[in-house]
Amino acid sequence: MGLAFMVCGAPPVLIGLGILAPSSLDPATPPWVAICAGLMFGAAGVVIILDYAVAGGTGPDGDFKPGTPFAIRVANLLLGMTILGLLIAVFGWVSFGSGPRRFSSTLWLPFMTRRWVSGELSGRILFGAGTVLMVVMFVCCTFVGIERLLRARNQ
Repeated sequence: MGLAFMVCGAPPVLIGLGILAPSSLDPATPPWVAICAGLMFGAAGVVIILDYAVAGGTGPDGDFKPGTPFAIRVANLLLGMTILGLLIAVFGWVSFGSGPRRFSSTLWLPFMTRRWVSGELSGRILFGAGTVLMVVMFVCCTFVGIERLLRARNQ
């Protein structure tokens, strides 16, 4: 599964770097946005491989099992912070970046599909609120992760 995530992250990175031609990337979208999206998937793939193939999974408390090497714990924290930081960058660009934005939604249910377009301001407000919440989450998760690292190091 980790390799699948990494493979799925490669095309956006290659598009952002100009190696692959974009099929549907808006010309107004900066290349770094595609690179960030691809790197999120790549980092998630590495996390899956580290957590399950190398470290053997997690315990009932959501932390690594006892005896997990400290380097794996540090790498996991750094990769988690990287994923969330990249997501914040993309959401922040959508909400606070220059240029026009178009937002649409699709509701799909069996035998019924509804699609509607919403205004730029409402979309930016929702992405902005999401950005702010993710920044708070980034700070909280960083402190909790460092606390777990310190606890694991002292055991």
